[in-house]
Amino acid sequence: MKLITLPVFLLAVALLANPVAAEDVKAVRPEDVGVSSPRLERISDLIGSHIEEKKMAGAVVLVARKGQIAYFEPFGQADIGKPMRKDTMFRIASMTKPLVSVAVLQLYEEGRLLLSDPVAKYIPEFAHAKVLEMLPDGSNPPFKLVPAKRDLTIKDLLTHTAGLPYSFATDWYPKDPLYRQMHALYQEAGISNGLYETEGTIGDMVKRLARLPLSRQPGEAFEYGMAADVQGYLVEVVSGMKLDDYMSERIFKPLKMNDTYFFMPESELHRLSALWKTDWHGNLEKVTDGPRQEGEYVYSASYQYKGPKTFLSGGVGVTSTAYDYYRFCQMLLNKGELDGMRLLSRKTVELMTETNHIGKLNATTLHDDGWKFGLGVAIQADRSHNVDSGDVGTFEWAGIFSTRFSVDPKEEKITIFLSQTHPFNYHFDLWDKLLVLSSSSIAD
Repeated sequence: MKLITLPVFLLAVALLANPVAAEDVKAVRPEDVGVSSPRLERISDLIGSHIEEKKMAGAVVLVARKGQIAYFEPFGQADIGKPMRKDTMFRIASMTKPLVSVAVLQLYEEGRLLLSDPVAKYIPEFAHAKVLEMLPDGSNPPFKLVPAKRDLTIKDLLTHTAGLPYSFATDWYPKDPLYRQMHALYQEAGISNGLYETEGTIGDMVKRLARLPLSRQPGEAFEYGMAADVQGYLVEVVSGMKLDDYMSERIFKPLKMNDTYFFMPESELHRLSALWKTDWHGNLEKVTDGPRQEGEYVYSASYQYKGPKTFLSGGVGVTSTAYDYYRFCQMLLNKGELDGMRLLSRKTVELMTETNHIGKLNATTLHDDGWKFGLGVAIQADRSHNVDSGDVGTFEWAGIFSTRFSVDPKEEKITIFLSQTHPFNYHFDLWDKLLVLSSSSIAD
């Protein structure tokens, strides 16, 4: 038997204790996974041109296929005088939502809750919910409250059919008096979207939210918003753990997502990208620290590392890297398992990423018609409305600071784009072009 010397043993222990950093991750030869190198280089030209035109400051793009990274490149600058790196960290904002949805589904698999359960079973403040119903112009008051036709369920939270829109939905639908009224109620109750420094805990805020009326009858409309924050508090109630502790122990550590946090440690702050404001026409400026208000939308560049650090937003609270989020996506593409660690069963991943749970409704907040919704992710049901998006069955989501991911199960392909660019909607055309280049690079 060959003996292992002490130095070799210590080296092995050190390697296990210090996983490979994202900056050191190497892509495989693209052709080895059926992808064309010259075609992938078109991505470099696309992103590079947008940076040269000062539409954005920088980005990281990752494309993986068949379980291997085929393309992984940083572009531009993360901050003034600081180049973007593969291990640069980003405020992924609403890309937090799929992470928290997986936490809820883990508790579901353990028999600790059912998706059909009333939310009030775990958060009693949601019992006997009322729904806001607007009255004709000139009425005083301008609305009435009617009883909810049924209980709000955990499935309603996971599918954004809970009648819990964001306060800044008034910016998306400025002519709709319903959203103006919801905004007024949210402001009076101190409801936070989670994108700025906030006092109190997620439980404090969710309990205040639960005492307000819903905007729609449960299950009757897809309304993107606060439901994921309620999911986050639900995880705390059912698991008995703080949300950040649960996510770290049950998701981030098993997946070796070593650079993913709710509140970043000071030692890692130098890796966080600055946030940039753009008009997409060459006027680009760095966003300074502290809360900013634009219309009814409030956000802060420093909410991940300044302030009381007590509010763990289940909707927008996480920072991460392209490599870490790739590992999460690969776990879903693998039907719940990665590197021998199983987080969810195959059947639950199918329930999350393959099953349309909103019927004839459309998940149109970020998407065109033809997109449906699973549990925490949008699912492309057909290509007739947006032929640029990818194969039927592709699932994805995004974050408000221009971060986005797409998983194409048919081609076993993952595409990740991380920037820190505001406003969010300016990157839509770029994202569609990136998906076209990602898909057209397939060469087998």
